[in-house]
Amino acid sequence: MKKKVVNKSSLKKSVSQPKRRLWVWVLCAFVFGGVVGYATHYAVVNWHGFFAVCPNGDSPDKNGCCSGEVYTDAGDGWMVCCPDGGDNCFPPMK
Repeated sequence: MKKKVVNKSSLKKSVSQPKRRLWVWVLCAFVFGGVVGYATHYAVVNWHGFFAVCPNGDSPDKNGCCSGEVYTDAGDGWMVCCPDGGDNCFPPMK
């Protein structure tokens, strides 16, 4: 009588290919959803930080200065915004 040879690797329970593919899709969807959800939450919470707004509520001009301020050369390649009647200068908003 011949003995039947059993391959040990065939005895292991393995996850079928479609089931493994499903779990990969679920994992990818979870990670993608987490990244998109975090980015959306960050954008909503910091909405006002994305756009520069002057104290009077207007947007700065193309140089980053508010109304009543002059875009001035401070020397050494530094450009600043200075009020019309003072010298309390600061860097542009943009």
